[in-house]
Amino acid sequence: MKKTMLTVLFVWVAITLIQAQNNAPGPGEKAGEKIAERVESAATSSTDQKTLVKEIAEAARQAGKDNPNDPDKVKEAVRKKLDEIRDRKSENGKPGGKNNKEIEEWVKKLKSELMDKGYVELPGSSGASLVCSATGTGRTSGHIANLTLYNPSNIPVTTDFSAVFIPSGGQYQPYIVPAIANVTVPPHTTANVPVEGYCADIFSQPVPAGVSMPPVENWVHITGPNTLSNGWQPVAANGWKPNGNTDALIPGTGNPIGHTIDLNRHQQEVAPLLLDAVNRITEAYDRMKSNGTIDTPFAGNPEKEREAVIQQTFWIYAAALSGKEYTADNFLDNTARQYESNTGQKLSAAPATTRDNIKEGAADFWGTFQAVGVEAKVLAAHQ
Repeated sequence: MKKTMLTVLFVWVAITLIQAQNNAPGPGEKAGEKIAERVESAATSSTDQKTLVKEIAEAARQAGKDNPNDPDKVKEAVRKKLDEIRDRKSENGKPGGKNNKEIEEWVKKLKSELMDKGYVELPGSSGASLVCSATGTGRTSGHIANLTLYNPSNIPVTTDFSAVFIPSGGQYQPYIVPAIANVTVPPHTTANVPVEGYCADIFSQPVPAGVSMPPVENWVHITGPNTLSNGWQPVAANGWKPNGNTDALIPGTGNPIGHTIDLNRHQQEVAPLLLDAVNRITEAYDRMKSNGTIDTPFAGNPEKEREAVIQQTFWIYAAALSGKEYTADNFLDNTARQYESNTGQKLSAAPATTRDNIKEGAADFWGTFQAVGVEAKVLAAHQ
């Protein structure tokens, strides 16, 4: 039902077979070739830039030959080449950025795009490969990442995505992505795919805009139906620890899960559980909204209301799974901080009516989150 992704796509046999060949290129050579192909796909607007594309691509391929088994050394060699170009003076047939602002800015942009995004190769459904990277948007829910796919082959490549769990890289939030749109990438073309999802840790910051997401090869690809198998139970050998104080239920059953787990250490185990939960929360919200039982301060903005309620309810569930308590007081504190950030004024200095309105609004919102969680059968009801 689930497995850690070698790629966001699940066709991986071809890579395994290629690597088994005695004359297969080493990881350093592959890195050099990938970087070279990505450089050759970079947008150019001048003859000087086209000249530099050739120079950088040649340097990347040479670094791969010089370090056939060390991709890190290859990346470092390319980084040094980019710095060298940025810092040198332009000469006849050898552009540089020291006395050429256009080249300086172009090299800086290329370095950021190339070296900070952890490009990985992904096999497509046609058997050809794509070169992929992903960056954050700074958001916790909705459009949480941008996926860039480059097709270096001579044939169109169609992706074959499914739901994924994007683990935390240690500094920022993990995410659950219920679905990613499939696209066909023409030969030697780059496609940009927005990734829609939800954060799975209220206590961590989102991946900032433009900052690399964890490498796509480390994402967990969730196969099979978007629900847990009948009779699923937490098993200690899979990372679960008994805990009778959590409000989390086994999704859809009404039965207490009675355990907690580290979401980042046991990614394969929690990925389908989180997906099932967020799908049930989404279905419950839509059902309750249609029945007229959802009424929040965001009622005038349906899209914002839907995203906020689903995300907050999912945060409560994910926190309960991980053994962390996300409470109504936490939500009120977050609401107060948002008020202070938007107004530049301490909430304690606001008029009493404003403080009361914020407190009442937060309480109403929290009641909605709890109601949706109970309707979705992911959170226990409290009397």
